[in-house]
Amino acid sequence: MTNLRIVSSDRPIARPSDEASDIELLHAISVDLIGEQDRFALYGKIVDAAISITQSQFGTMQLLCKSEDGSGNGLQLLTSRGLTPADKSVWQWVAPTALSSCTQALKSGQRAIIADFESWAEIAGTPDLMAFRRAGIRSAQTTPLISRDGTLLGMISTHWSEPHQPSERDLRLLDILARQAADLLERTIAEEALRERERELEASVAALRETQELQKLLAGELGHRVKNLFAMVTAIASHTLRGSSDQVRVQTLQQRLMALSSAHDILLQSNWAAALLGDVAAAAANGAGVAGRIRIEGPDVEIGSKAALNVALLLHELTTNALKHGSLSVGGGSVDLTWRVEGKGIDEMLRMTWRETKGPVVVKPERSGFGSKLISAGLSGSGGVVIAYNSTGLMCEISAQVSELQGAE
Repeated sequence: MTNLRIVSSDRPIARPSDEASDIELLHAISVDLIGEQDRFALYGKIVDAAISITQSQFGTMQLLCKSEDGSGNGLQLLTSRGLTPADKSVWQWVAPTALSSCTQALKSGQRAIIADFESWAEIAGTPDLMAFRRAGIRSAQTTPLISRDGTLLGMISTHWSEPHQPSERDLRLLDILARQAADLLERTIAEEALRERERELEASVAALRETQELQKLLAGELGHRVKNLFAMVTAIASHTLRGSSDQVRVQTLQQRLMALSSAHDILLQSNWAAALLGDVAAAAANGAGVAGRIRIEGPDVEIGSKAALNVALLLHELTTNALKHGSLSVGGGSVDLTWRVEGKGIDEMLRMTWRETKGPVVVKPERSGFGSKLISAGLSGSGGVVIAYNSTGLMCEISAQVSELQGAE
């Protein structure tokens, strides 16, 4: 690393070079860095190593970051050695306009060496010089901490109480130490960014949960009101048609409203978004009181709210018809309700089969009522309905495109 020498000393301190001891010292530092997990303890060990290498009385490690007001970059103190609490407060944040070895290194991007602050003309008479005097600091060097991709991360500095010029051996070891420190700092910054991202994610998840709870509360309140509305409509219809001579139609209307209400209850569990076909089928069988006589089998198929209501009404009509005229009208009769999915992707088709067995012989009705028309309409425009009046019982096969069934509208 090149050196910016602001003030050079006429009396550089020469120290004997011992390559073996240098390697041993750096190895010991590496072991400490690997074994220590507390990042602030690691910062302290790095500064201790820098002080040991340079035989200085003070040391600091700083992180490059933006100022709180966003006016520019500055240096935040991470850890220090030899400074009093009052000195630490002075240098807790160093603005780029301050006069010191670290700001000179920040401006130049290279190591800055000030062998004697008292001989530096630019700092004479400034509050910065007064601060160094109060701390007992006479000279300093600052080595930039640069990531492997060339990004400036921070600084490591050592300070002496007397005029001092670090030796080439000291600077060479500082460069190696700075490499280790930069790697640690880069890892720490990445980990802190990850923790910040995790905190943001946790906050987002908490906000999402709060929103979901609110949606659940609102859906519950809406469901309660809609259920009351179903009950009110049923009561109004019953009261209005009380004098009607055709009470069968009144009962049919009530049962259809109840079928819609049951499907509505299932949809509420998913905030009116979707329902499983099996759940809708089971609700239809339970609502008619024939759950034990209808065998339901098929894979999990999620359908949208509109399709769920259509399926509920369609199965209600099939069940009602079976109770009146088909296999459920006799003791031993039963129904197999099965479905399967054929094809892949946008070509997936649902094939649902209603097959009655062990019931009376069925014949095609001479006229079609609302229920028959509802069954014949099927579930979607892309499918179809096949009805067979077999001697063994009614068979109804309904097909529909899965993508249409899963649509919200």
